[in-house]
Amino acid sequence: MVAMAIVVVSFAAILIRLCTVPTAIIAAYRLGFSSLILLPFFVWKGRGCGVGLRQVGLCSVAGVFLALHFLFWIESLKLTTVANSVMLVTTSPVFAAVFAWAVLRERIGRKTLIAIALCIVGSLIIGTGGVDPGSENLRGNIFAVLGAAAFGAQFVIARSLRQTMGFLEYVFITYTAAAIILVGFALFRGHTFTGFEPVNYLWLLLLALGPQVFGHSTLNWALKYLPAPKVAVSVLGEPIGAAILAWVFFSEVPNYGLFVGGALILYGVYLALTERPGR
Repeated sequence: MVAMAIVVVSFAAILIRLCTVPTAIIAAYRLGFSSLILLPFFVWKGRGCGVGLRQVGLCSVAGVFLALHFLFWIESLKLTTVANSVMLVTTSPVFAAVFAWAVLRERIGRKTLIAIALCIVGSLIIGTGGVDPGSENLRGNIFAVLGAAAFGAQFVIARSLRQTMGFLEYVFITYTAAAIILVGFALFRGHTFTGFEPVNYLWLLLLALGPQVFGHSTLNWALKYLPAPKVAVSVLGEPIGAAILAWVFFSEVPNYGLFVGGALILYGVYLALTERPGR
């Protein structure tokens, strides 16, 4: 199931690239469709009755960071290559470790410090290698890193809330909060939600059904049966899958900087996720 989830999640960047609608609209539809898909299960299970105002408030804050994550990452896919964008956004676990240290006072171990250094170097190699400082490609790389930081912040809040909340309650409330924020942002920017080529709505629905609801939900479901580090490390397969798919669909041939920087990032994230507490 984890292997299937990684394959499905790898299609996210491809589906986003196929959409010819504004970034905010893609993000709003992705989270909006996901919330609507989860709503019947949320109601059927009778979930949410024991959720307090504080938990709803924290889920809303997590929704803000999730909305920022998708806005930055989807925009990066419009400006840089799929391989660069997905590889850089994969650094989110390292940002989560830094935020957990700053907010939750969790100790950062030696391996995690090394991981942070490796990810910084790898990101610099990918982000600036052979790119004109004023180019759209560099701006896209920066947006991908900002998307990783936003997801790292959301992950820290999720880890705190999941001690007292079930998975379905957390994802439904957080997805709904993010969807409301994104719809408001899209309307503020003057976007409309209709009038696009019909095929775009198919890509948006598949984006919600596949990578969001099936992919991310399966990975969270797997945490009941597999150790968290094993599940988290498996996510490192996404950049590889996305890069291969981008090569096939868009003829984007990865450059040497991606291989060098990507290897450093993947190893760095692996170190951060596999470090044992107290080391």
